[in-house]
Amino acid sequence: LAQGVPFVCCVVTKMAVMELGYWKIRGLGAPLRMVLEYKEVQYKDTQYAEFPDWFKGGKPAIEQKNPFANLPYLVDGDTVVCQTNAVFAYLAEKLDMAGKDLQTKTLHQTILCESYDVRDAMVQIIYPFKKVCRTPEEFEEQSKAQLENPPFAKFEACLTKSGGDWFVLPDGPSPADFHVWELLDQYRLLGEKKGKADVLDQFPKCKAFHQRVRALPTLQKYFTEGAYNLPINVEKAGANFF
Repeated sequence: LAQGVPFVCCVVTKMAVMELGYWKIRGLGAPLRMVLEYKEVQYKDTQYAEFPDWFKGGKPAIEQKNPFANLPYLVDGDTVVCQTNAVFAYLAEKLDMAGKDLQTKTLHQTILCESYDVRDAMVQIIYPFKKVCRTPEEFEEQSKAQLENPPFAKFEACLTKSGGDWFVLPDGPSPADFHVWELLDQYRLLGEKKGKADVLDQFPKCKAFHQRVRALPTLQKYFTEGAYNLPINVEKAGANFF
C-alpha cells in the first residue's frame, strides 16, 4: 500500500438461508412464500404433507426454540418466528417492506389483521370440523352467499382512498399486499369452481391489483411451476374446497 493510504477491510455478510415451514398446501403459507419469492430471498420451503410429519416431527424441534410453535413458522439463523402475523411482520421489517413511519407500519398491521379475519370467515365454511358447514349441502348454501357478497369492500375502499396501486407502500407490494392477493385469488377460484362470473368484477381496483401482482416478474416461476400449484386447503381434513 502507498504510504499514508489507509487499509480498509470490507467484510461482506451473506444472509442466512431462511426456512419457512407450513403444510403442503397454499393456505397461509402462500402469501409468505410470495413475499420471499418476490424479494428473491434464498429459503427452504419445508412442506408438511402428513399430520404426524408436523406434530411428531417438526413441531417438537421448533418448540425447543420457540414455545409458541405453530404453522407457519420462519427460521432465520437463531431466530424462530411463529404465528402468522408475526411472520408477516418479521419479514416486513427484515426485508424493508413495512414503510418508515409509524402511520405506514400501522396501516400494514391493520391490513394484515383484516386479511386474517377475511380468511378465517372462509375457513369457517371450508372445513366441516368448524361446525358451520357440516354437510355438502350447507357448504353449497354458505359458499353461494359468500360469492354473492365477497368480503372485499374495505380493501376496495382502501385503494380508492389512497389512489395508488398498492395497499401500504407507494412503490411496490408489502407483505400484507400478498395476503390480500391470496384471498382475492381463492375467492376467484371458488367462483370459477361454482360456475360464477369473476367475483372480482365487483371490485375493479382489487381486480386491477390482482392482475398487477400476477404480472410481477420475480413471481412468474412461482406461478408456473412453484408452490402456487399446491392444493389450497387440506383435503385430508375434509375441506369442501381444495
